[in-house]
Amino acid sequence: MTPESPSALSPLVRRVVANNPGLMTGPGTNTYLVGIDEVAVIDPGPDLARHVDAIVGASMIERVRWVLLTHTHPDHWPAAAKIRKRTGAKIAGFAPFPKADEVTLELDVVLTDGDTIDGTEFRLEALHTPGHAPNHLCFWLDEERSLFTGDHVLNGTTTVVNPQRGGDMIQYLASLDRLRKIKRVARICPGHGDVIEDPAAVLDEYVAHRKMRERQILKLLKAKPATIPKIVGALYTDTPDGLVEMAQRQVHAHLLKLKAEGKVLGNGAKTSWSLS
Repeated sequence: MTPESPSALSPLVRRVVANNPGLMTGPGTNTYLVGIDEVAVIDPGPDLARHVDAIVGASMIERVRWVLLTHTHPDHWPAAAKIRKRTGAKIAGFAPFPKADEVTLELDVVLTDGDTIDGTEFRLEALHTPGHAPNHLCFWLDEERSLFTGDHVLNGTTTVVNPQRGGDMIQYLASLDRLRKIKRVARICPGHGDVIEDPAAVLDEYVAHRKMRERQILKLLKAKPATIPKIVGALYTDTPDGLVEMAQRQVHAHLLKLKAEGKVLGNGAKTSWSLS
């Protein structure tokens, strides 16, 4: 994947990888261009001049009709306003689309679960998949049996569910189960990383990984109460230093789920947690 260089993934889909690699973004944010005669841009990505130029330059300006947002997090949407200004495209996402990093974005089209974007050659269906973020959407392209998953499913890593940014582990697992029930998915186009060609196996692996973490947490707490940093120190032994804080928030999300199920007791990120 060469940053800011459009590449064809299929007859209907092209990808532009933003030049924003990092611990949380992997090789960079994936922006997808769906359609030829009319184009929908899924996840416009960061507000980088070269990225915007690459997106707009990959299609004739008048053919970019929609900019579709999977969720609020700032590596996925800030280029939307500039693309709208240059192309006249309509920005669509799940409401509310809150202020982030002191910037607000007005949606032209408010999408809810089951709404569709209908282009000349395609139909994209919005699927509300909260968990990673409350306003997270995936998009289903029936013509190619492709699922655009934003940050809900990634390639090469697991998704962070961060309660401090609206993440909810109960909702996340329910949304994963919903995607697993779409038996016709041939491939997943994630927000970061390469295309996933074995979607059923990866979705099963995602669920199994989260259940494994829950078992580990419960086993550790059965031995003795522990704080979240202690839990992370015991379970995430190969996690890079730059991701330890994210691991702590992930564990917090698991604990909040287990608390809602009556399995653990605890009140916050800095206190000890124990079995109930």
